[in-house]
Amino acid sequence: MKNHRPGTGIALAMAATVGALCFTPLSPAYASPAAPAAARSAAATAKSDQLVRPLKYQLSLDGQRQQTNVYCVPASSSMSLSTFGIAVSQSTLAKKMKTAPPYGTEGVNAVPVINAYVKSSGYKYTMPTDADGNPAVLMKRVSNNIGQLHRAPVLTVWMEQLPWNKGKLKGTEIGHAIIAYGYDKAAGTITVYDPWKPTGGTHTITASALARVLQPGGNMYYVSKL
Repeated sequence: MKNHRPGTGIALAMAATVGALCFTPLSPAYASPAAPAAARSAAATAKSDQLVRPLKYQLSLDGQRQQTNVYCVPASSSMSLSTFGIAVSQSTLAKKMKTAPPYGTEGVNAVPVINAYVKSSGYKYTMPTDADGNPAVLMKRVSNNIGQLHRAPVLTVWMEQLPWNKGKLKGTEIGHAIIAYGYDKAAGTITVYDPWKPTGGTHTITASALARVLQPGGNMYYVSKL
């Protein structure tokens, strides 16, 4: 994997603020008919949110390994698009995204390409930055995309800082892209698929650990409805 410039090389992101806060199960007081109308309304909202965004969820996914050292964004984008029922190859995406050594893929080139595939379905990808170092925001965004929209967001990370790569790569701030396709709020974990051949595949990582290794300046491709 080649070095990538922070915020440009592989610092892509799917983003937009969709969905509500995470809610805990209803308490007996809120569930009681004797509770005030406002409390009953809040309880109903919380219950509705839990129904559309479960506390634990995992998408069905056919994992892909990247075909070249700089194809992590095309590979991750291809997997993300597959959750829309869209089949497009890494090589096709790489050509359209102008992916090339040594820096791989520029976010400004990648996001318009994947948006062209999903626009007719009423969705878009955008590039938020607020999940950087913030596990609560990261879990909120991931659970919205996966649990509510049933789409897999792309996350851009510092590759050498991922737990499964510690001590195995030389260099610092090596830009990389992976996808999230499952989460467990109770455990505080996120299931990801890393397309890098030597150490990739499915991994489960805590939201705290993952938030710490996100690239700044646009650290996920987050899906939202138009």
